[in-house]
Amino acid sequence: MSAIGPQPMAPRRRLVLLLGGSAGFLDAVGYLTFGIFTANMTGNTVLLGIAIGQGRWQALLRVLLAIAAFVVGAAAGALLLRERHRMGGVLALEAAALLAGLAVWWRVSPEAARALPIVALLSAAMGAQSAAVRQVGEQRISTTYVTGTLTSLAVDTMSEILARRMPRPRPQTDPAASMRRSLPLLTGIWATYVAGAVIGGLSQQRWGFWSIVLPVTVLAGAAVWDLSRARS
Repeated sequence: MSAIGPQPMAPRRRLVLLLGGSAGFLDAVGYLTFGIFTANMTGNTVLLGIAIGQGRWQALLRVLLAIAAFVVGAAAGALLLRERHRMGGVLALEAAALLAGLAVWWRVSPEAARALPIVALLSAAMGAQSAAVRQVGEQRISTTYVTGTLTSLAVDTMSEILARRMPRPRPQTDPAASMRRSLPLLTGIWATYVAGAVIGGLSQQRWGFWSIVLPVTVLAGAAVWDLSRARS
């Protein structure tokens, strides 16, 4: 299981929140522009079933490509993190894939011709992020989908409530304390994902696909920050 590298916990958490916001942003832009999600493969699986059931073969191809590219990106992200042991390399790869998507949008026309390569590039970028950022400390997390985040948030909250109502002798390693520490992080990931989707929707409405310049800037800055820490 991959975790963010050996940074202090507070910067790690801030980085995770930034990545969650970027994923929400790109999911919103991808859905509004191409009718697919770039990070949420559960949603794309539903869209896949709908496309098959309704016989929408062009939509089917687009969703299949998004899922396949996500898997390839996840494999590449895991391999890169294993070889380099730094998040910066994965974030740089992600930013490069998004920049390539912008280049395709700028240079290729008509829109139908550029849709498939852009869908592949954005989904691969989110796959790399999903594989690389899976844990912060003892807490398993995801920055590219929120179903597991909401489940963990509900389970941990209920466990904390029950622990308060039925106190027991605490062992040396207190799981309740770990749950209390995880609740702000899980809530923050969900909130930043929603905020990213809000900002992405508004940006796409105003600037179209060019709005992904914002997450590219965020990811490039995070990559530079992480790699500079590695050198120092």
